[in-house]
Amino acid sequence: METFDVVVIGGGPGGSSAATFLADGGRRVALFERERFPRFHVGESLMPATMLLLEQLGAKDAIVERGFQLKYGASFHDEENGLTQTFYFLPGQPWPPYSYQVPRAEFDTVLLEHARKRGVSVYQPAVVEDVAFDPSGVSVTARDETGTIRVRAAMLVDATGRDALMASRFGQRRRIPNLGKVALFAHFKGAARQTGIEEGNIRIYVFHDGWFWWIPLAGDVTSVGAVCHARTVKAWTGKLEDLFDSMIARCRGVADNLVGAQRITPVYRQANFAYDNSPVVGDRFVAVGDAIAFVDPIFSGGVYIALRTGQLAAGAILDAFRAGDFSKRRFAAYERRVRRGLDPLFKFIHRYYEPAFFDTFMHPRNTLGIYEAVLNVLSGGNWVKWPWRARIALRMLYGIARVNGWLRRRAGLPVESRLEW
Repeated sequence: METFDVVVIGGGPGGSSAATFLADGGRRVALFERERFPRFHVGESLMPATMLLLEQLGAKDAIVERGFQLKYGASFHDEENGLTQTFYFLPGQPWPPYSYQVPRAEFDTVLLEHARKRGVSVYQPAVVEDVAFDPSGVSVTARDETGTIRVRAAMLVDATGRDALMASRFGQRRRIPNLGKVALFAHFKGAARQTGIEEGNIRIYVFHDGWFWWIPLAGDVTSVGAVCHARTVKAWTGKLEDLFDSMIARCRGVADNLVGAQRITPVYRQANFAYDNSPVVGDRFVAVGDAIAFVDPIFSGGVYIALRTGQLAAGAILDAFRAGDFSKRRFAAYERRVRRGLDPLFKFIHRYYEPAFFDTFMHPRNTLGIYEAVLNVLSGGNWVKWPWRARIALRMLYGIARVNGWLRRRAGLPVESRLEW
């Protein structure tokens, strides 16, 4: 049985981030990933604050060299009334005013190889079969193509994504009320492209039955995904591909821009799009990324949350080694910090689906910094700096939306969440 300081289970962005920062901190790290890379994965649009993290991780140059599609902003299209609003990321922040649209198969491979180069022992493909904790450490048993692997460590990082190893074995998953959705998505060649700095902007098309993402990737590839009600999928009796085509036909902006395009991947499906797991920390373990929670993807927070929680987890673990204390109480501060980072995004997304808030969102004003506060959330900046002025500005925005809701109710217009339509 080989001995390490830390075992990381999962080789996605959260696992690669935690493993790399731990290795850079002088710790001996083993990482187990069950799949061969590259592999297809959803979540291709990056928040600008991701660039700052990639620089701190030492992986920014490797990402830049790949020639991924640059992204300078996000466009929101309301199919109900024809409104379009584009937000461009602000300069002068700790992070640059741009990010990338990335094929996750390639992006995740770059990060995992970077972790390997930094000294992480990567076992791949290797399926973890057993995890056993005791007062002095954790034992992990896995199986790869050559047989059984057994390792011993002082700490474990759960980076198993939506599978959530620790929550599924020792805790629970709580679905977030009113955010339960199903996504159908695929890649296309030959879809319509914008020009100039708008070419790489993510587009969000909101229509009666849900919303679409439109993510332009390099090489004339576009990721298109329909996020719809679970009941829509349950009621469909035909093929998944036909349902996806039906959703496209219901959204004029997406349908028009796909004229002449060719689908080059299968249609993928992912359900239960928003949840919160527990426990997040325990004696000798912490969770990162999607193993903690999954936020509705409309603002592209997934990769950044994974990378950032990986960084924060590594910092907490390095402190634990210095203190010689690996108790759950030791990692409570890490969990609080993660919750503080997630909370503004969850609140913003809940509000976003309310017609009154969406109307306000589509007519932005910079009264007392509201516009900058919105862009702070859309950039992932609330994890880096979250000044009191931005918090107050968002509260003002929510207050304006409540007044708008009252006016809509008086006018007999819909006020319930779009999720319930």
